[in-house]
Amino acid sequence: MIEPMAVTVHDGLVSAAMVSELFDAIHQPVYHFGQKSNPEDPFGFWIANIPRELISGDNPIAALWRLVDTQIAHGQCEIERMYVNAYTYGDCPTIHVDHHEPGHYTVLYYANEEWDTKWSGETVFYNPERDEIVKAVVPRPGRIAVFDGRVPHVAREPNRIATVVRYTIAIKLTMKSANI
Repeated sequence: MIEPMAVTVHDGLVSAAMVSELFDAIHQPVYHFGQKSNPEDPFGFWIANIPRELISGDNPIAALWRLVDTQIAHGQCEIERMYVNAYTYGDCPTIHVDHHEPGHYTVLYYANEEWDTKWSGETVFYNPERDEIVKAVVPRPGRIAVFDGRVPHVAREPNRIATVVRYTIAIKLTMKSANI
């Protein structure tokens, strides 16, 4: 069950084989630069939208959705949007919320095949006033973080010693109307 105003972390739901399959699926030249978390942000970041037709069928993206739907959302949500974020050293993400209304949730799947904690890249969650950190999630391969879209958060870019791009698959969910 997805809890309002909560941040939960799920390890071990995604097999090592699926981690590799998902990495291969998103490690493609389909990204565009300029996405912003807040319209007033001076800098953008890399993003690739995932087409709806990839969310069904026999592919790693569809398998991830089925896992999230059955193991985390328990059939109570539908996908609003799905995309891949890609951050590199020097990107400037800012604190934001994904939604202002209740009933909207974000699932972040950490999509790198490997990650060293020395590389930074955490997702940092804040209190409503945005002046205290309440949780930081290390981007471990295969990890899934789930949170209410109203929780302020920011992706931290990898630091200078990171030799890889930090990838997350973001799944924006809306509670089905019967469950609100």
